[in-house]
Amino acid sequence: MMAGKPKSFKTAWKKMLAYMRQYIPALIVASILVIIGTVFTVIGPDRLSDLADLIAEGMFTGTIDLDGVAAIGTFLVIIYLLSAVLTYGQGFIVATIVQRLSKRLRTDISKKINRLPLRYFDRTSYGDVLSRVTNDVDTISMSMNQSVGMLMSSAALLIGSLVMMLYTDLIMTAAAVGSAVAGFMLMALIMVKSQKYFERQQKHLGRLNGHVEEMYSGHVIVRAYNGEKAAQKEFDSINDELFDSA
Repeated sequence: MMAGKPKSFKTAWKKMLAYMRQYIPALIVASILVIIGTVFTVIGPDRLSDLADLIAEGMFTGTIDLDGVAAIGTFLVIIYLLSAVLTYGQGFIVATIVQRLSKRLRTDISKKINRLPLRYFDRTSYGDVLSRVTNDVDTISMSMNQSVGMLMSSAALLIGSLVMMLYTDLIMTAAAVGSAVAGFMLMALIMVKSQKYFERQQKHLGRLNGHVEEMYSGHVIVRAYNGEKAAQKEFDSINDELFDSA
């Protein structure tokens, strides 16, 4: 019996949010850090424009205001350093939350496995059980580690950049937003098309782990009944399916 996708994505998402409930204060702190860092980031180009104007005016007049250039340059260095520190802090908080969440998931899965009846293990391969504890949790961990922090920073940067773009030029903002919407639509289409391959990859990975674990644990029996070729043939078949789905 292979691990499948949840019967209800909404239910699965609610359970995941329940796991994250205790980390909401830390997520709020991370959100505040990323918002402040984004403000510093979007202010930078505007100040760079002032710096360029100051230098250009000096080239025409023959005298460059070095004090003004130094002041703007110092300001830019400070805000970019602060932005980098705040971004690092946000990334550290999110990574810590994800790792603690993964640890809790593994612990709860281990406790659940210890309560399962023996008939479950009779109809489920050992490799599939191991895949739930290792591969599936690692997949959740990596996905959240990459997506949560990126989602927070990207959302804040999108809003901040949009405000600055509207402040600078309305027509260029419309062109940029239009191209971004087209890119999002293309990305959504690719995600819909590739989702089935990702699910198939996880399925074949569980099958492969189950086959390898069973062949190693029953190696003596396989050798006794000359089942090496059959085992190798089945391994090659599952491995090819995993390769095609990757």
